[in-house]
Amino acid sequence: MRRTDTVTKIIVCLLFIAVAGYIGVYFYNSASDRMVTTGVTTATVTTGGTAAGIIIREEMILRSSEKYIDITAENGSRVGFGQTVATAMNSEQALQRSERINELELEISRLSALLGSIETANDITSRDKSISSLLLSLTSSVSRGELDNLDSVCLNLSSLLFTDSGVVATESELNLRKSELAALKSSLDTGTRSITTDTPGVFSKSLDGYEYLSPDILEGITPTKLNEIINSEVESGDDAFGKLVTDYRWYFAAIMSFDNAAQLKVGSSAQLDFGRFYSGTIRAQVYSISDPEAGDCVVVFRCTSALADTLSMRTVSAEVAFDTYQGIRVPSQAVHLDEDGETFYVYAVTAMQLERKNVEVIYSDSDYIIVSRSANPNSLREGNTIVVSGNDLYEGKVLK
Repeated sequence: MRRTDTVTKIIVCLLFIAVAGYIGVYFYNSASDRMVTTGVTTATVTTGGTAAGIIIREEMILRSSEKYIDITAENGSRVGFGQTVATAMNSEQALQRSERINELELEISRLSALLGSIETANDITSRDKSISSLLLSLTSSVSRGELDNLDSVCLNLSSLLFTDSGVVATESELNLRKSELAALKSSLDTGTRSITTDTPGVFSKSLDGYEYLSPDILEGITPTKLNEIINSEVESGDDAFGKLVTDYRWYFAAIMSFDNAAQLKVGSSAQLDFGRFYSGTIRAQVYSISDPEAGDCVVVFRCTSALADTLSMRTVSAEVAFDTYQGIRVPSQAVHLDEDGETFYVYAVTAMQLERKNVEVIYSDSDYIIVSRSANPNSLREGNTIVVSGNDLYEGKVLK
């Protein structure tokens, strides 16, 4: 019995080893032949760098020796030659009367908006659009620190939001305020005088001590000199009440690393993103690039748009977009290089077979590659499934 038991145990062990070996070989082959695939999508990649510096414009400070001044020009508005921007008063009472006139004008605007919204209360779509527009205007003004027009925006917004909140808005109330306004305007002191401009430009109440700067200082600018300029803020004076920007062109002089500045060329275009200070990007031209100094350069960008919207900006940082690449995004592992050392290709899965598709690489990163889109019907397209990794890949291979 012992001999029979020994033989049986040997046979069982051999069978176990055989089965284990078979299973091991099966799983090894399955693992070694494992293929990873993924779908491809279109993508847009923007490369850029950070720039920190100062905005410089052609600016002229507006001054008056009068003690009481009521500014009538709106922030960011264009004024012509000889146009009134403020009114000088000869007494504090006259100034208070002028302020009351401004309050009445806002109240009249509010009541008129309320009466108008009541008359058109059935037009819900139009009202919603007006609310959305005012909210965008309010958000933009607050983010840029432009608080001068908040009163009118808030009043118009409240008139649309609270038309059913019991606010009294009648023609008689409106007429009463109009009458008071007319009486105040007719009783203005004869000692008041208008302050006019002797040159056209864009008006701003914001004074920050850099108004003395002009684009002329950008000639031969260096990082050291730019830092000195940024730290050279001066007092505008007690008699200053505003300024005029007299040229629609403005400049952003910023320090950038040499590597980032090398991505730009004088005369080329770039997109500036000032973040919370401006909603959107501003197209600019690279005006000049200084020689490197301690690994940094001064890049001067010239802009011809969004002047009125950027009047409150001075020392700021921006993201500068160098290039934008649009194409099809594929994992870096999925791209192969042909034996010629020049042709790139991927394997796409078509009808359970592998199909080689040549691609043109336009941007590469450590994790992914952007390849160009082609009109060729056999080229790689959005939605195709490609092989990321696998063994024994070749054209026409049939997948199980």
